[in-house]
Amino acid sequence: MNPHFYRERLFSGQIFREWLATLPRKWQHLPVYLRLYAAVLIGSGLLFQLSYPITLTDSDMWYHLDGGRYFWQHGSIPDHSFFSFIEPERVFVNYYWGFQALLAKTYEFMGYHGLLALRALVFTLTTLLAYRFIIEQRNRDFPVFLFLLLFIAYFTFIEGRLANLRPHLFSHLFILLFIYILERRPRWAPALPLVTVAWSNLHGIEYPVPVLIGGAYFVEIVYRRLTNRERRRDRSWWEAFWLLACAPALLATPHGLELLEAPFSVSNFVSMYISEMKPINPRALYTVLITGDNLGVDSIFPIAFLICTFALLRSLLDGSLRISHAIMAVGGYLLLSRGTRFIWEWALLVLPLLTQFIGSAKEIQPQRKLLSILHLLMVVIMVLPFVSMAKRLPAHADYPFDRESAPIGETRFLQHVGGGGRIFAPPGSAGFLHWELSPDYRIFADLQMSLFNDLDIYNLFSFYRNENSLVHTIDKYHPEYIMVQLDGKEFEKVLAGRAEYVPVFAGDRQVIYVDKTRRPAVAEKYQLKLVDPFSLSKLKEGAALDDHIAELKKMLAIYPESDRINHSITRMLFNAKRFQDALPWAERFVTYQPDNPNSHYLLGNILENSGHCGEAIEHYKTSMRYSDEAFKQALHAQIGSCYYVQEDFAAAYRHLKLGLNPYTKLTSDADIYQLAFSAYIMGETEESILFLKMLLHTAPADKGEIAREAEQLMVTVNQLSDDTPSFFGWLLQMGRELFDKQQKPADDSTQRDS
Repeated sequence: MNPHFYRERLFSGQIFREWLATLPRKWQHLPVYLRLYAAVLIGSGLLFQLSYPITLTDSDMWYHLDGGRYFWQHGSIPDHSFFSFIEPERVFVNYYWGFQALLAKTYEFMGYHGLLALRALVFTLTTLLAYRFIIEQRNRDFPVFLFLLLFIAYFTFIEGRLANLRPHLFSHLFILLFIYILERRPRWAPALPLVTVAWSNLHGIEYPVPVLIGGAYFVEIVYRRLTNRERRRDRSWWEAFWLLACAPALLATPHGLELLEAPFSVSNFVSMYISEMKPINPRALYTVLITGDNLGVDSIFPIAFLICTFALLRSLLDGSLRISHAIMAVGGYLLLSRGTRFIWEWALLVLPLLTQFIGSAKEIQPQRKLLSILHLLMVVIMVLPFVSMAKRLPAHADYPFDRESAPIGETRFLQHVGGGGRIFAPPGSAGFLHWELSPDYRIFADLQMSLFNDLDIYNLFSFYRNENSLVHTIDKYHPEYIMVQLDGKEFEKVLAGRAEYVPVFAGDRQVIYVDKTRRPAVAEKYQLKLVDPFSLSKLKEGAALDDHIAELKKMLAIYPESDRINHSITRMLFNAKRFQDALPWAERFVTYQPDNPNSHYLLGNILENSGHCGEAIEHYKTSMRYSDEAFKQALHAQIGSCYYVQEDFAAAYRHLKLGLNPYTKLTSDADIYQLAFSAYIMGETEESILFLKMLLHTAPADKGEIAREAEQLMVTVNQLSDDTPSFFGWLLQMGRELFDKQQKPADDSTQRDS
C-alpha cells in the first residue's frame, strides 16, 4: 500500500468520483452533498418561518382576515366597503375572496399559530418546487456550482417575500407549479385546469400570468407540431388540449367575466401612494447592495437581472432560445416595468430560461482538485442564507404575533370605552383596526387599491397635513375618534381650529382624540390635561410630578403593559432622584417588557444609585442581549462604573475601555477618572497618564473635587513612572550591574598584590 498514492487520489477527488460512479444512474448527476444541503437549507427556512412572528409591517393581512370573517358570518363575498363609513359605499370585484376565506378559517381554528403554519407550508412547497425544477435539469456534465448558486438565489427570492400572509404568496407557488408541470411533468397536465381554478379564486387579479405561461407553451407546441419538430406529437396535442381547458377555468369564480377587467382597473396613480407599485429605480438593475452579512433580494436581483438579460440575448443569437422561454421572459420584463412588487413574478417567469442557460455551460475543469478556491467560494455562499436568517430573527418579540408592532393599547382603549363610532385612522394600521374593532367601530378607508379610488386615498393622506382637508372631512362625516401616528405631532397645528377634539389616550403607536361633543363621557373621564400625548415624560410648567403620573396611571389601568407609559413613569421618578419610588415601577416595567433593553437598563440605573451594584450589573448584562451596538457601548460604561464601585478594577478597566470614547462624544470627568484609576491599578501607566491629562485639560479653572483627585493621582503615577525604568533602561541597568560584578574581582586582586 502506497500512502502517497491514496493521499493524491483523495485530494484530487478521484476516490469521490469513483464512489459517485457506484450510485444508481439516476442519482449520478446529483451529488449527495447537494441533496443534503438543499434539505438542510429548506428545513432551516421552514424553522425560520415558524420562528419568525407575524408582524404588522403593513395591515393587509388583517383586512383579509376581516373580509374572510365577513364571508363566513354572512355567507356572501365581501365585495363592498362593509367596514367603512365612507359615502357612497364603494364596491369592487373581490378577486382574493378565496384567500380571505382560507385565512379566516385558519385563524378561527388555530389563531396566529395557524397563520404561521400556513405561511411555513406555502414557503416549503414553493422552495421544494424551485429546487426540483432547477436540479432536474442537471446531468453529470453540468456545473454543480452554478446550479447551487441558482437554487440559493431563488431560495432568497422566495424567502424574502414572506413577512406577512398575502395572496401573492399563492400566486408565486402556482407560477412554479405551472412551469414545473409543463417542463418536467407533462403527464400531470390534466391538473392544470384545477390549479387555474384555485389560482383565480385565491388571487384572481394575477390571471394574466397563467395566461402568459399557458399561451407561451401552447404557441410552442403548435409551432413544433406544424413544423414537424415534435417527436411525441400525441403528447404535445394532449398538453395543448389541457392548456386550452385552463381558459374557461379562469372564469370559474363567483365574478365570472367581471374578473377580466380587475387587472386593468388599477389606477396609474397607485404608484404614488403604494411603495411596492412604484417603478423600479434603474440603478437597482445594476447596483448590488450587500448590507453586512444579510443576503436579501436587493443583493440577488441586480445580478440575476444582468445574467438573465445576457442569457436571453446569448440564447437568441446562438439559436437555442425556446419559444416558450422567450415569451415568458418578455412577459416578465413587461411586468417588471409595472412596479417593484413584480420582481418576484419576473424571477419565476425567467427561471426556465436561466436553468436552460446554466445547463448549457459545461464543466471547465472536470478533474480539478477536491479542495480549491472554487470550493471555498461555494462554502461561503452556501453559509450566507443561514447567517442571514439567523441575523433577521428578532431579539425580542412576542410570539406568535409581535404585539409591539401593532396598536394594541389603542384598540383596547376603544373596546374599553365602548359605544362604537367612526374612526379616522392612518392607513398603515387601518386594516388591523377594522379587524379588531368591527362591527362596533368603522374606519374611513384602508389601502385596498381595488376598493377605494385615488381621491379616497388622497383624502385619507391629506387629512393629516392640510387644515382645509381636515375641516371638509370632519364636516361631512363627523368622526367620533381621530387616531394619529406618534411621529405626527405637527398634526396638533392642523387640528388646532377644532377645539371639540381632545386627546384621551397615548398608546405605543398612536394617539387617540375624541369629539367631546359626541362622546362627552369619554372626554370627561379620560381627557389628557397635563400629559403631552406625543412626549409623555415632558412635565408641563407649574404641574406637579405626582399629578402628571396620576394621569399616566389612568391610561395604564387600561393598558398595563404599555412600553411608553411604564418607561415614562420610571424615567420621571428616576430623574427626580426618587429611587425608592422608581424601583417598583422599574420592576413592573421589566415584568411587562422582559425583552426590552430599556426596562433592564432603567432598573439597573436605579439599583446602581441605590447601592446595589451587583444586581445592577446583572440587569445591564440582560439589557445588552437585546441592544444594538450603540446602546451596548453605554451599557459597558455603566457596568464598568459598577465594577469600579465594587473595586473589581480589572473588570472595570475592561468594560470602561469598551464603553468610553472621549474622542467621539462628551465624557464625564467621573467616568474618565474611573478609567484612569483602573488603568493605573492594572499597570497601564501610560494610558492612565493620558486619561488624566484629558480630564485636566477640560477641567475648569476652579477645579472641582474630581479634578483635584486627578492631580494627586497624576503625581502618584508620575512618581511610579520615574521609579520604574523602561524596558531598555532596565536592560542597560542590568548590563552595568553585570559589568561591575565582572570588574570587581579583578580590582580586589590588584589591591591584594599591592
